[in-house]
Amino acid sequence: MLEFFRRHRGAFLITLTASIIISMFYYGVSQTTASHEKKLLPTDVALTVYGKDYTVADVQRVQRSVQFSNYLQSEELTNIMGILPSSGGLDAFGNFFVARHLMEELGIRPSNEEARAALDKLPALQNNGKLDVSRGQMLEQIAASMGFDSEALLDIMKDIIGLRKLQDLVTKSYTASPLSAEKQYASSYQTFKGSTIVFETETFKKAATVTDDEIKKYYEENKENYKTVEKRAVSYVFFEKAKDLDKVPFEQRQKAQNAPVERVNAFNALTNAKEKRKTFVEAAAAMKEKIETVPAFAQGNPPDALKAESDLVEQIFARPKDSTSPAEAVEGSKGWYVFEVTKVEEPKQQELAEVTGKIKEVLLGQKADEARTKAVNEARLALSEGLKAGKKIEDLVKAQKLTLQPLPDIDIANPPQEVSNSFYIAQEAAMTAVGSISHAVDIDNGKATLLVYVSAKELRKRPDSAELRKNQVQFLSDRERARLFQAWFKKQHEAARISFAKLG
Repeated sequence: MLEFFRRHRGAFLITLTASIIISMFYYGVSQTTASHEKKLLPTDVALTVYGKDYTVADVQRVQRSVQFSNYLQSEELTNIMGILPSSGGLDAFGNFFVARHLMEELGIRPSNEEARAALDKLPALQNNGKLDVSRGQMLEQIAASMGFDSEALLDIMKDIIGLRKLQDLVTKSYTASPLSAEKQYASSYQTFKGSTIVFETETFKKAATVTDDEIKKYYEENKENYKTVEKRAVSYVFFEKAKDLDKVPFEQRQKAQNAPVERVNAFNALTNAKEKRKTFVEAAAAMKEKIETVPAFAQGNPPDALKAESDLVEQIFARPKDSTSPAEAVEGSKGWYVFEVTKVEEPKQQELAEVTGKIKEVLLGQKADEARTKAVNEARLALSEGLKAGKKIEDLVKAQKLTLQPLPDIDIANPPQEVSNSFYIAQEAAMTAVGSISHAVDIDNGKATLLVYVSAKELRKRPDSAELRKNQVQFLSDRERARLFQAWFKKQHEAARISFAKLG
């Protein structure tokens, strides 16, 4: 069937890109209304575009085509489906049928020869820039499983080629101006010299004070947040997995591996029996299994015996408090556990004296954050105004009793990892004029804030500058072409008078 791929067999190793799996909302199989359920047939009309009806079968075929195009590592079909914002469902398919109508109207009709040539150049079938004859077998199987023969595959390629031509027809004449590209290049690949001024929360915390009245007020307003955590005590039976299976004769390994599972099943059978059901303790006694007990503990602080068993601990605290039935077995790192909760200690309100230290720390942190934010804003304003007045940064910093910390030269595109917070520093420096102070940057999870002073910027020579400039022009051109095409397509979409079939 797929002649092209029969000539190219072998392992097909590609990464499946995120495919559009679009919900058919009420067009998939059925729709339940207030009074009845209506099932749609493949021949039923799903939507109308430019006065032409498209059936459920048409929509489902497009859906499969879009999914399969992602296996081909081609983005055109996915992009056209999402080119305009939609509420999901058939809205996205409307985009596709509009595009097909426009291709036909504008005389864009790719030939079979073009489609075959495009297949040869698919990224999914390339290896070091050449057609890899070993990458076809799995793709052939995928295509067949989705109902595509060689002709259907060519039709998918024609849609892909047609969409490329449609976009080129509308936007190819646009090219980013050399000046815009050069500005973007300079902004992205400059090296800057500068310094930072750091405001650490801890410094402001040391200067902050909290009164007893403030602590009491905070406690009264947030009392519900200060309770002891729930604790639970449990009893459990541990069924250890077989050890050293590699030393067990091959014919006995499966039996040894199944033995603990069979014991777990037997235990559960006793505690879940409809007649003569045994309690947890009775079942353990009947099977001569040892019961381990654990005193009440908080979920966040399990005892040493259970610290490595996060799934078990989670199940212990997920167990309904009023449950009387034994829990199912939980598989742990070294075996299976069957447990029962023997005691639940409910959360209790903590008195003010018990949480005074915690509350004081919270209030100190809040005051420190407020003081730090105020200091940063005041310093930035004073420094910015002073710089505009022609004063030197060193004199301004000294007057504000701040510390200017010099930085090594930083390449904005590739900030050095050895410089702490270099990514954020470079990001701000890129947007800050020479001789100016940046906006505030919170670092270290809010433990500090810094300002960046940019003393100089330099566009240094680099061996790949010609290629980078070329890429910058291409990037800006592609971005603007995408915007132009979307704006044009939106008008065509409005003129398509799309309507959707109604049920009920």
